[in-house]
Amino acid sequence: MSRRRGLRTTVFALAATGALVVQAGVTASAVPVAGAPEPAASDNQITLTTWDGVRDFHAGKAANLRPGAKGGLVLRGAGETVEYTDPFGDGTPVSYETGRWTSPVVETGYSIDESVSSWNAHTPTGTWVEVEFRGRKADGTWTKWFVMARWASGDEFAPDDGTVGDIHRTSVNGQTDADAYLFTDTYVAKSGHEPDAFQTRATLYRPEGTRVSPRLDSVSTMSNEYLPDAHYTGTSDFTLGRAVELDVPRFSQNIHRGEYPEFGGGGQVWCSPTSSSMVLYYYGREVPDSELEGIEAPNGDPQVDYAAMNTWDYTYEGAGNWPFNAAYASTFGLESFVTRLRSLAEAEKFVKAGIPLILSISFEEAEMPEAGYGTNGHLVTLIGFTADGDPIINDPNKASNEAVRSVYTRENFERVWQTSTDGIAYVYHPKNVQLPRNLPGVTPNW
Repeated sequence: MSRRRGLRTTVFALAATGALVVQAGVTASAVPVAGAPEPAASDNQITLTTWDGVRDFHAGKAANLRPGAKGGLVLRGAGETVEYTDPFGDGTPVSYETGRWTSPVVETGYSIDESVSSWNAHTPTGTWVEVEFRGRKADGTWTKWFVMARWASGDEFAPDDGTVGDIHRTSVNGQTDADAYLFTDTYVAKSGHEPDAFQTRATLYRPEGTRVSPRLDSVSTMSNEYLPDAHYTGTSDFTLGRAVELDVPRFSQNIHRGEYPEFGGGGQVWCSPTSSSMVLYYYGREVPDSELEGIEAPNGDPQVDYAAMNTWDYTYEGAGNWPFNAAYASTFGLESFVTRLRSLAEAEKFVKAGIPLILSISFEEAEMPEAGYGTNGHLVTLIGFTADGDPIINDPNKASNEAVRSVYTRENFERVWQTSTDGIAYVYHPKNVQLPRNLPGVTPNW
């Protein structure tokens, strides 16, 4: 299970729903797509803006960065040198050479209530990436830069050769001010301080005097508005019209109860890495045996333990950080991002394209009794639909791998997904598996 506990009801006296979305690779302005369908299950506004690759990065400003041999951006030279002390390390400050990419200003056309940024990056041992967000308010002034993440893919904190090791990947607490709250991975504007434009930036770090560099492959920022009269509009129509089920392997989080207490001890706190592992293995992106050596998983599936370790947020003390899971998937060569969808009808288009989705939900048992439990935050994997349009879910909150496949009622599942997390979804896919065409908000308008 995950950490989501009614964030929207805590911060806003507004309905919690999804929204109309428009993705633009390098857009400076986000507008609805002509001919886009009317919202089915929710009607707030969401914009996903993605910069993917060197061509897209040219729309922003780069300092001490250059195109890498394998694409993306890497450090050009020494650049500005800064010190960072890993709060979970031995207390020794380390000097890092840096380079920074800053996005163009993105005009959303509405007031931003929330924002989540995600990224794809490669971080050799000792290197890392920091991702930040700021908003421009209606009076033209900017918020401060909020740190969304300090991220490294590895956990070699003290290499045997005495070189600088990895930092502990972490979100950053204590950033709340007059403009906004920062809840782990989510920027939440305070009433009257909502931005109507934003910028995202990423800073690359490497130990001073070294030549190795992290590589930034893509950055995505999802922003959304909660309209005062917005509400869940009811169950969406089933558009596939036939049964479709993707052959996604089944992994249970509960067979890991008691394993690695320093990483949450398996069970309920491992739903996100367990779901991520299911999708990775569906695409054949398996954790190398060499990486699994020494992992103790007496009931099998050590790749789930590995995923929990490598998505662990040391400040949040959990493996449920949304963008950390997407970034983990990208280390296996997948393109990944966090977004929101407004209905299961939109999700059907991904399943039809061969792309399973990881969805964030919370609910009381009475809201979806077919699940057999209630949860204050959980991640599940959508793998298909029955002929009647009910979602087929690989739910890791089951006693065994064999019990993971579940069918939930469309009306119940769509309602709890949209009203609890406003349609949050992780999207992972290989480059050769194209996103659905002409889906407002998540795919290009070809």
